[in-house]
Amino acid sequence: MTDAAPELRDPLRRHCDGDPEAFTALVAEYRRPVYSYLLRCGVAPDDRDDLFQVIFLKIHRSAGQYEPSRPAHPWIFTIVANEVRTYWRRRKVRALVFAGPEANEPEDPAPDGERVVQARQTVALLEAEIHRLPLAQREVLILASLEGRPLAEVAEVLGIPLNTVKTHLRRARLSLSERLARRSPAKPGEERS
Repeated sequence: MTDAAPELRDPLRRHCDGDPEAFTALVAEYRRPVYSYLLRCGVAPDDRDDLFQVIFLKIHRSAGQYEPSRPAHPWIFTIVANEVRTYWRRRKVRALVFAGPEANEPEDPAPDGERVVQARQTVALLEAEIHRLPLAQREVLILASLEGRPLAEVAEVLGIPLNTVKTHLRRARLSLSERLARRSPAKPGEERS
């Protein structure tokens, strides 16, 4: 295997080189992490698919600006993060203009089994608390902790200094742990005197 082989497998590089099948491969490779990022950033369910399409259209249109000597993931997630920020700015404007209450997501139907119920409650509580974090902390937490990206890459994606990333991550984790400690219901038999 030659050194060029990984570059030929990279769908973004292949797309930049004009491979007609590469963009489909690019979308398939990044579908899950991008959609997960949108979900965890609190993008409304009705807006996720549209924003997903906007992001990949922007990636397609901006592909000529991609430098093949650099890793694709940070470049792609810079676009994703910027589009999510734009989405939130537009929502704030709409909320000010229309001043209507937002519809809440319907709850999942009751699952079977006590463990499943407790797990879903914990996940829902955690997701709700993540959504309450300031956007800067939420972005860093999602990219670093949930997506497992290196902190230096998170700094590059978000266009902020590495120390700022570390500060946002620390504050997000502290805030989540404090909020969860306050809100977690005591389980039967676990009450301590």
